[in-house]
Amino acid sequence: MTTILDRVVRWCLDPDGDLYGDERERFRWYEGMTTAASLQALLLPWAAAVMVLPLGKASVLPLAVMLAAAWAPQMLATLYVGRRQVDTTPRTWSAKRILLFVLNVVPYALFVVGALYVSRPGDSSWQGAAFGSAFGALLGVAATVVKGRRRARREALAGDED
Repeated sequence: MTTILDRVVRWCLDPDGDLYGDERERFRWYEGMTTAASLQALLLPWAAAVMVLPLGKASVLPLAVMLAAAWAPQMLATLYVGRRQVDTTPRTWSAKRILLFVLNVVPYALFVVGALYVSRPGDSSWQGAAFGSAFGALLGVAATVVKGRRRARREALAGDED
């Protein structure tokens, strides 16, 4: 069944069109767009996390909209590849994967803490948000470890059956 997301992906990739040239050129364009999207996924959240403090309360809503606009396509991409039987759980956590994970997650938490800090001067709710972010991160790491171990057990059992 073709979904709206499938149609959007097909339209963007233009596989039957001439937007990107021949197969070799198309592949290079895809590499370039992936690089640009990866850098934007890192830089935009960090810019929002840093800018919320000097710009103050008036910046919270526009920066939050910018963060949502940066985050939504990433989630759609994950949904898209997941629906195509791509396992989105990492097999291993290399130093690079851990670094990229931290660099991608931390600015969102920093933005929330900063937004609370500038929106409610004198209130200590930003401290609770900081604690909650750290606690949530630990829960996320634990869930990822459990999911990785389950996957390893499944693969080991499947290997034993062969």
